[in-house]
Amino acid sequence: MILKGIITLIIFIIAPFLLGLLITHFLEKEKNNLLFAILVGYLVELAICQLISVPMIFMEKSFIFLFKTYVIIIGILMIISIIVNRNNFKEIFWATIKGFKGLPKILSAVCIILIAFQIYMFVAYTHIDDDDAFYVGSITTTLQTNTLYKYSPTTGALGGEQTDYRYMLAPFPLFMTIVSKLINMHPDIVSHVVFPIFILPVIYSVYYLLAKELFDEDIKSAMSFVALINLLNIFGGYSVRPASAFLLFRIWQGKAVFANLMMPAVLLFILKANKNDYKFLYCILIIILTLASNLTTTMAIGLIPIEIVVIFFTLEFYDFKIKKFLINMIKAIICSMPSLIYGLIYFL
Repeated sequence: MILKGIITLIIFIIAPFLLGLLITHFLEKEKNNLLFAILVGYLVELAICQLISVPMIFMEKSFIFLFKTYVIIIGILMIISIIVNRNNFKEIFWATIKGFKGLPKILSAVCIILIAFQIYMFVAYTHIDDDDAFYVGSITTTLQTNTLYKYSPTTGALGGEQTDYRYMLAPFPLFMTIVSKLINMHPDIVSHVVFPIFILPVIYSVYYLLAKELFDEDIKSAMSFVALINLLNIFGGYSVRPASAFLLFRIWQGKAVFANLMMPAVLLFILKANKNDYKFLYCILIIILTLASNLTTTMAIGLIPIEIVVIFFTLEFYDFKIKKFLINMIKAIICSMPSLIYGLIYFL
């Protein structure tokens, strides 16, 4: 159990932190931002999984081959990050401590209690979702058969729903399978308990970072915003359709991660890119986000470019200059390229 706990912390905290630092190290404004680094790290993990898993599905490689390839790539990137950031860890630590001291105590306590309550509900209770027959079933099938989307998770047949391109091009269950394999824990436990414990704070971190952008670094307003989002989510179960229901009923499914993590992150990244005139690394961040989104659901193929374009046009018209507009528009289109490529694969 101790070993599983250590591996879990490495997967969900240390690895994302180190992977995120590989990019934030070169962003002066985000260099010491712990929350932003962890967010970027999660996106890098998902983006790498998307890049290597889709080709391996079509080439009919084994799961063990995918697993070893993914672990090696992540391991190498973590080692590179440690080397690159070896002199920065102390600075990040003290910047994080300083940031915590600057938080409003009462509002912070309210947010922590609300998030802890939601995590407690995942740990103490179990929501049985019908779609788990496919999503969690896919994880179990992959582990048991050592194949990638070859056998149906519901019938065990060679030909079935798993061969639909909307699943093969967005293999989020494979990421969860890798996590289950690393922790050596049953997919049901990883999906219903372990994953929500860590992904919920990351999701609310996105809202906190987004609020800081919207409220011009006003920490009190940002924490109030996060507290409000918490309450809206907790009381958002009026239907099975809203993002709130997907967050608290089935966050282990890719489409729930897309709705609650990826879509707010797009707004956050576009705001940061716009403030920094779409510099190269900010465009790379959006491309990584686009890849990570495509892993979660094929809906991202259409929705992410639409969201990027809508936010881009909205922000550009505040300070419209034709030359700047055209250059940044080209950059925004390039940032959407992963979705466009997967869209061509889907239709052609």
